[in-house]
Amino acid sequence: MSALLELVDVTRIHREGESEVRALDGVSLRISYGELVAVMGPSGSGKTTLLNLAAALDTPTSGRVLVGGQEISSASAEERAALRRRQVGLVFQEYNLVSSLTALENVALPLELDGTPAREAQAEARGLLERVGLTERADDFPDKLSGGERQRVAIARAVSGARTLLLADEPTGALDSILGEDVIALLRAQIGPRSGGLLVTHDPRYAAWADRTVFLADGRIASQTGVLERVTDLLDPAQEG
Repeated sequence: MSALLELVDVTRIHREGESEVRALDGVSLRISYGELVAVMGPSGSGKTTLLNLAAALDTPTSGRVLVGGQEISSASAEERAALRRRQVGLVFQEYNLVSSLTALENVALPLELDGTPAREAQAEARGLLERVGLTERADDFPDKLSGGERQRVAIARAVSGARTLLLADEPTGALDSILGEDVIALLRAQIGPRSGGLLVTHDPRYAAWADRTVFLADGRIASQTGVLERVTDLLDPAQEG
């Protein structure tokens, strides 16, 4: 079976006027089905750039990015948008919920945008809200939900449909440590034989939920490990990603 996500010798250069910023420099990374990989590193190390490439929100300057064996590096904007709707689920620190929609409607929205009939989409959305323990909050709007509840709605939305690649960018950043652990545990529970995930975090407690941790520094992979004893050797604890 092909890898769920594969980056092959990927470089991403951002141009700012006459200067260049090498956000990623020859990075190769493979994530298998059933695997959750954490990405850590100081600010400016390339973590968010890597996630944006995996999500087809950006394209590499050179190298290849494949999702489920499908190369997305050279895909058109329309093809990349279709990939995000159907295969990639995104969870952000800021939740990114639509304030004018209920929790149920937020979860159902990606399904409806991809052509699923409204009744069918809402039925699936109810099942997903039950899965994250929010059955009783289905008809509430985001401003009536706590931070932890909003993030659980965002996770339910991210795994709706047949999407297999779950990408989370500092999903605990707006939560206290107890809620943060709950959210990471819930993310971990979404990873199965037909799915996998990438978690960007600056906190070793949350990276410990992953099967493997990748450390970035200056746009390159500095180390990969399944254990976190070396985190303090590789990261400045005063810095956040």
